[in-house]
Amino acid sequence: MRMIAVENLIISTILTFCENAAELGCPRDKDVDMWFRELSHEEATKVVEKMIEIDKRDAKMRKYEEEFNDV
Repeated sequence: MRMIAVENLIISTILTFCENAAELGCPRDKDVDMWFRELSHEEATKVVEKMIEIDKRDAKMRKYEEEFNDV
């Protein structure tokens, strides 16, 4: 049995992470995956918290754009 909702959540999470790597703190001279692997647990937790903030911000912007386009 496939779990489409879980797959969509994982896809969305990966895309958010990759699209916002610079804002999350990834240096330009590092590959995103290697940068994240080298973070301490505390640093990784802060990155994830920032990613959640970015995701919420983007969701609000999408909702606003959808409402604006419906007018």
